[in-house]
Amino acid sequence: MYSVDLVDERLRKAAELGFVPVDARQGDPVAQIRELRRARPGTRLPGEEEMGGVMAGIDAVGFQARDRRRPGREDPRQVIGDLARLVNPTGRLGIAGVFTATDAAPAPDGGHADGSLHVPWAALFNKGVTVGFGRTHDRRYTTHLRDLIISGRARPSQVITHHESLETAPSIYDRFDRRVDGIVKAVFTH
Repeated sequence: MYSVDLVDERLRKAAELGFVPVDARQGDPVAQIRELRRARPGTRLPGEEEMGGVMAGIDAVGFQARDRRRPGREDPRQVIGDLARLVNPTGRLGIAGVFTATDAAPAPDGGHADGSLHVPWAALFNKGVTVGFGRTHDRRYTTHLRDLIISGRARPSQVITHHESLETAPSIYDRFDRRVDGIVKAVFTH
């Protein structure tokens, strides 16, 4: 499993959790993953040698995806575009990122402040990729996640990097949004 990011702390956390970290600042993450797959033959499923991509991908970023060429700007199309190139024919793509009806940040090049998103549907359709959407705050998922946590099968504490008082929340969210101080996930107490 691969985890693509632009933030050192999140790449380190992904490696700790068993993912292969892919630093998008080092170039096209699709090309990097394809190269990693060629270099590690044990990671391919039977029949995947010719395809070189992956059978499943998840966009868990949404509108706040950073433009890898200009990390100070957002490009919500980038992750889905990369996944459309990377997911093999008949693969699956899950979109769990947050896409709102309006974006509070200034619209990136090409618009999208109205909540619309240009997706490479033809590329996905031509490959026969199954696309699933899910709201991250949907009760159908939160109830299941709660049960996984209670049973010990899911351990969200693994991604927590900061325990803070509720009063520090504005500062923590500001620093998180600026990708500074190694904040991956914070828990607040009062």
